Amino acid sequence: MSSLPGTSKPQELEASVIAAAQGLINVLTQNIQQHHTPAQQNPEQSHEHQNRQQAQTTKQNVQEEMARSFPGFFTKRKGKKRFSPLQTTPGKPKVCKIFSVYVYLVNKGCTSTPSAAEELELSQAGLGKRSLTLTEDMSHAMVNKILIEEYPKMEGVEGWLFYKASGGHGRRKLLAIPPDVDGYTGRLIRSVLSAGKTTMYIVPLQQDLDLTPLPSDATEFQKMPKAACQVCKENMPLHILALHIENCMESAADDDEDWQSEVQVLSVTNSPLVRPNKESRDCGQDRKECPICCGCFPSDEIVLHASLCGESLQDTLNYSTDSCVLREGNLSMADMSSDDDVLQWLASQVDASKDFKICITRDNLFQRGLIQWQRQKKGSPVNKLNVTFIGEAGIDTGALSKEFLTEMMHGIERRLFEGSGKGKSPVYSICDLENGFYRTAGEVFSVSLAQGGPAPCFFRNWCYQFLTTGDFDALQLTKDDVDDLEYALLIERVEAATDLTQFTDEIVSCGYTGLLKLDQKDSIIRAIVLHATMRLTPMLQQIRNGMKVYNLLDVIGKHQTLCSNLFVPKKDDDRPDADYIMSIIVPELSEKGSPRQARENAIINFLQDFLQDLEITGQNEDQQMCEPLTQEELLSQEEHWSQQTHVSLSVPTVMQWLTGQRHKPLLPSERADFKINLRYEHQCNEKMPGHNICFPLVSACTNTITVPVEHMKTYKEFRDIMTVAIRMGRDFGRV
Repeated sequence: MSSLPGTSKPQELEASVIAAAQGLINVLTQNIQQHHTPAQQNPEQSHEHQNRQQAQTTKQNVQEEMARSFPGFFTKRKGKKRFSPLQTTPGKPKVCKIFSVYVYLVNKGCTSTPSAAEELELSQAGLGKRSLTLTEDMSHAMVNKILIEEYPKMEGVEGWLFYKASGGHGRRKLLAIPPDVDGYTGRLIRSVLSAGKTTMYIVPLQQDLDLTPLPSDATEFQKMPKAACQVCKENMPLHILALHIENCMESAADDDEDWQSEVQVLSVTNSPLVRPNKESRDCGQDRKECPICCGCFPSDEIVLHASLCGESLQDTLNYSTDSCVLREGNLSMADMSSDDDVLQWLASQVDASKDFKICITRDNLFQRGLIQWQRQKKGSPVNKLNVTFIGEAGIDTGALSKEFLTEMMHGIERRLFEGSGKGKSPVYSICDLENGFYRTAGEVFSVSLAQGGPAPCFFRNWCYQFLTTGDFDALQLTKDDVDDLEYALLIERVEAATDLTQFTDEIVSCGYTGLLKLDQKDSIIRAIVLHATMRLTPMLQQIRNGMKVYNLLDVIGKHQTLCSNLFVPKKDDDRPDADYIMSIIVPELSEKGSPRQARENAIINFLQDFLQDLEITGQNEDQQMCEPLTQEELLSQEEHWSQQTHVSLSVPTVMQWLTGQRHKPLLPSERADFKINLRYEHQCNEKMPGHNICFPLVSACTNTITVPVEHMKTYKEFRDIMTVAIRMGRDFGRV
């Protein structure tokens, strides 16, 4: 049979179908003709059995024939195609996935993750962290119901949002999670989670939650583990027990003291102040009459009562009154009326139970001091400062700490600030800001004021205003408030310029966007002033953060006028001068009219001349410092500070060498007792024969200097020996 090209396959398919149909007909015909009926007693049952057998055989033969003819449709397979198109099975119900999520309920307006103290406060109020089990098919209403069951204080809260924390460590910023069109469903919450590690923060939008601590038997604490207090035997959650123990022990101690005081007072107050009449003095068999107050007391208590009965009520009232005065003597922050009250209050905030230890060498003391201050882990600036100079035998009883604070304050003023004697502003240094040096400077300010160090009285008025309020009045700024040399010189050039186009880049970089015309000089200078001052606010803000030690920031915020003398330069220079040091010198003179006394008086005159000469030299140096410096001079001064190996002589330096501090004591009570003892050594040649020179011996802890008289017979000898001693003898080489 011939066929056209391309038509062989359809003809073959048609032939196979015809052959399959003929085979099917033959099989059916053979099955109908064959009747193999078994021998049975009931003809009807035999007929039914025959029909069933015939139907089964027919069905089996048909399936075999169709599987042979059409293997792609009727052959059993594995995998997804194991079912033929003719077979259908009902679908299984879909199971929703269950997942866990950590939620954290915070108060309204929370923008960052809670600190450790805030976490404890929220936990006590029934808020805080919880673990929930949700499913993907949950709606917003179902999620809200579960949250209310877990946090009963969310009942009635109208509107809330889920937040999650940004990356990093410590306190992190909270970022809002936008809800879906159906709200916060289970599917949305599961998509936000990162393998279950993300904590979702619940922030109410309108209502403030009650942060009052809940009782220990509150419903919010039913699932939390509990333990019993060993003092009061009360069962409570662990986080409540941690704070309860301290209060419970203190209250128990107070109860014991009250019980003891009640017993003592009972013996006295039972004594009538007025003698009773005769009828009241009738005592029973086991009671006796007190011969002083005529009261009746048991026989075993009359001896104790008689020993206390003689104390008058007036003495008791006087004692109580004194106690009340002592309690009222502890000033509160609101009762301050002078800067002395501020200093006394700060001193009372020092925690003397622990030490804030600083171990440091004298080489590059300021830079190393900043670093060591930041690296202390076992103590806090709130504790008592304890300084040790490595390689020296000095023990800190107060002098070493004051000397360290003096050097740190002097270094902060010279290194992190710039300006004149009228006031200084922070140096614009991103490196120091990143290293946290300005924050450390703020902590040093607080510790220095609280522990007897010098006051940071070198701030400009606008800087001090920013420290107190966190802002300043920009309208009060003038060109004199600009301490940065670059911008100060730019202001001078703009004032003297006849063509402002040559300063276009510098002016535009300051934020000025107006026309560069000569009649706009005031606006241009104003823009430069604002730019030069506003860019220093990050440094001042970091100083404010450091001044939170001892709550100093709150004090200056509430008493801005009282504290101004501690931060802003005074009109009268309060630095120690020659007259001040000579006024506090207490010489231990020999017998009046003796030759030794004459030499001792000569030493006193030499010391006065030496201090006055240093004072004159220091005034000349101050005048030179007030003159503007060039860029080269600034760089050389910076290099001098980083590689300084000697001490420049001045009257404050001499005072620091003698006492450990270069400032006058801040409190009047300290100034009254602040003295320098001057002793004389007349027998150094007898104690050590053959030596040519010896130097003064200073004890900064006791403010005492011992002068070798034999080697200071002239003013030149005195000046030379004192100069070498001050410059080279700062360390504590002897105990």
